[in-house]
Amino acid sequence: MKLKKLAPVIYPILVLSVFVLAFFGYSLYFGKNFHFWGVLYSVINFFLLNDSADAQMWADGPTNPFALGLILAAKFIAALLVGLSLFSIFFEHAREFLVVYKIKFFYRRHIIVFSLDSLGFRISKELLENGYLVVVVETNRESPFVEEIINAGGIVIYSNPFESRTLEKIGLSTSRACILANDKDEVNIEIAGQISLYDFDLNKKSSDHEAMKLFIHIKDQHNKRVLKDYSDIDNIEDNYDLHAINLEQMAAQKIYDEFPPHAYFNEGSQDCENSIAVVGLDKTAEAFLLENVILSHYHDHKPLKIFLVDKNANDFLQEFKYLYPFYREFVELIPIELLNANFHENFCSSNSNIEELGKIKAAYFFGAADAKVINTANAFRQFLYNRTSSITQVPMVVSLPQESEIFDFMNNSTLQKNQIKKLLSEGLNQHFVKRKSDTFTGKGIIEEGELIDVISRVINFYYAVCYEFQSMLKEKLNLTVSQEIIDELSGYIIIFPESHFSFTEMEFESAFLDFLSEKTGASVSDLRQCATIRKNWNVLNNRKKESNRYAARHIQVKMYVLNEIGCTPPNRENIVKFYPKLAKLEHYRWSSEKLVFSYQYGPFPQNKREKNIVKEVMKIHDQLIPYENLTQGEKDKDLNLFLLLPLVQILKKSINKL
Repeated sequence: MKLKKLAPVIYPILVLSVFVLAFFGYSLYFGKNFHFWGVLYSVINFFLLNDSADAQMWADGPTNPFALGLILAAKFIAALLVGLSLFSIFFEHAREFLVVYKIKFFYRRHIIVFSLDSLGFRISKELLENGYLVVVVETNRESPFVEEIINAGGIVIYSNPFESRTLEKIGLSTSRACILANDKDEVNIEIAGQISLYDFDLNKKSSDHEAMKLFIHIKDQHNKRVLKDYSDIDNIEDNYDLHAINLEQMAAQKIYDEFPPHAYFNEGSQDCENSIAVVGLDKTAEAFLLENVILSHYHDHKPLKIFLVDKNANDFLQEFKYLYPFYREFVELIPIELLNANFHENFCSSNSNIEELGKIKAAYFFGAADAKVINTANAFRQFLYNRTSSITQVPMVVSLPQESEIFDFMNNSTLQKNQIKKLLSEGLNQHFVKRKSDTFTGKGIIEEGELIDVISRVINFYYAVCYEFQSMLKEKLNLTVSQEIIDELSGYIIIFPESHFSFTEMEFESAFLDFLSEKTGASVSDLRQCATIRKNWNVLNNRKKESNRYAARHIQVKMYVLNEIGCTPPNRENIVKFYPKLAKLEHYRWSSEKLVFSYQYGPFPQNKREKNIVKEVMKIHDQLIPYENLTQGEKDKDLNLFLLLPLVQILKKSINKL
């Protein structure tokens, strides 16, 4: 690898030395008879390994041994260069052949990363450190990260990512996930399009399998929304599972999942209204607010109060209101403009709001620079201390953009390894989330995302059994199934945890298919062609998968609510008993999710095809109405998700043990 780096310097020097030695030698040999163009012709022939031009000179004997020695040295160097070039070409082809052979016969469920830009390098390195097989497709042979990835055990292939031949070489059909990590959205989107057109999975289409995950790094929110809305509206194939991801949304989701507002509602005085503060308003803060719009729904149905603290708070709120005019149905946003950076009582807001700000249950900090966010959090802690006389009462979650890496520098120095983080965490109740190294990581994308997907798949499967199995079994297997059997199937899922205290996704599925086979007379092998959890998940479009993921992520909020209203243990009997207090909760959450992703209310047409277009393409839904106006059947759907909680909780425990 070091020789490869020196090649751009060594090769020109050697070529130049050939010409210098040859011209000097010929000038000594011919003297006054030296002819520039004739000598140039002879030197060029050195590189063609053609000695005919000098045959007579060598036949006449060594009249000037020194001159002939110089010429001979030039010829040897030229021959060496030709040999090295031929060897390099042969070696490169041989290396590529061996690498492709290795991938084809020995790599299964590997991770493919397109591009060794900064994000791609970090993801690849972290995956390799965690024992994953990684193949990187890179176009830049001079990338500074290649040597480190190879030394870590990764495979780097230099190839055009837009060619189907490249997709064959990297073993796309047997991979577990593909990560498009180029810094440019348009490049990632184009590669994704090429992958979607490439028929890489002929052998999998007829079998039950885990679809390859296709992660596309998208910076622009408009690109991300269009990709999610229209990339797989009619997903009739199940080759891949597309994820459009970016740093802001991933960081916001991680912060919400690890430090949700409800986790701190019992902090401080019990008679205070539950509220939080978002300090510093950027794209990650906006994404975090949307997470609260979708997920922060509780049994009292009061909008969560969120203080927006920033020098441009009013402008931010106006823009947020322009983009999401419905937010007031779900959260209450109160702008508090800062007149200085140190919270020295100079707030452009009413005194009552300032007093309420001092009673928040948690504070979340965002910004464009690590040091600035840390300084802001420290100044806000001073503000809170003057009102609470406590340095730990209000937990503070600090989102670090990692532009300067100053936090890592302070925390990882040899004299105080982890001491800064420990001091701030234990001494000041401050928690840190690094937007890049804590969120946009290979392990985070592959493993943590899979934990949510397991729950999401089971939730979707339950609803598929309730509302789609009757027509699906008729269409796929020509089985006529009565509504009574469908009710038995859905009931079997609900009561499953009452007789099974520990099980995995596959164990639950196997038991269900046995029960379905018993009820329908179809063989389990036939049922596996269409009635498995993954089959019903893989054919969902991107938006439907995302909707199930939000339902899965909201489970922690539901469990908090059940505990708050005294519904413990959360079994079927208690859930039915307490459901009147829970009735609106899931509909609120579902409605907020649909509105955030640009759905609007409207009636469905009678024609099935037109209904699908209106619902999936135009994003119109007839259930975006108050809970009281839903039919009883529609209300029962919300109850069903609560009844599914015991099964989901056991599944979560089994996942965490793996």
